[in-house]
Amino acid sequence: MSVTVHVWFDYICPFSLIARKLLTEAVAGRDVTCVWHPFETNPHCVEEAGEYPPGAWNRLVTPLAARYEVPLAGAPQNPLRRARLAFVGYQYALDCGAGQAYNDRLFTAYYYQWRDISDPVELTRLAADAGLDPGNFRDAVLSPRYTRRHLDALDHARDREAITGVPVISVAGERLDGFHGVPEPALLAKALDRAAG
Repeated sequence: MSVTVHVWFDYICPFSLIARKLLTEAVAGRDVTCVWHPFETNPHCVEEAGEYPPGAWNRLVTPLAARYEVPLAGAPQNPLRRARLAFVGYQYALDCGAGQAYNDRLFTAYYYQWRDISDPVELTRLAADAGLDPGNFRDAVLSPRYTRRHLDALDHARDREAITGVPVISVAGERLDGFHGVPEPALLAKALDRAAG
């Protein structure tokens, strides 16, 4: 039986990166469809660089990444507090059937190449790397249509799904809890087994 997994994520949340790796491993060889939902953890804060909260990378992220064997080169050189434009671009990528490629490219760019995914020029380059037409992408992220779609997705997540932080993983309607949203691999595997029947 096919299983649907819903995942709410934020590009700038390192726990979302860790959860992505665990989920990728857990669904390998299974009949699973993953639906990725953007969620800005801090949608109203000033869009600027700076670790938020201070010290979290060394105290929380590094140990958890090591525990789950997620290679990290260190904290992003210019950590962002939010990256709305990247999410607006994701809405366009979904329309083009390139949501997964776009997500892969942005997570890699931000965490492994330390690229600024809030910069429109850099973001357009990354979108092109993911197979999107740069001109059409640039027009889309500057249009109110895709901004509205992103804001509607945020409202839906908060109001209908009661999402308050990320990552959140829901397997066939069963929400999994874990340290900073990252479920234990065994818990994830059991939930997938239950859902598959």
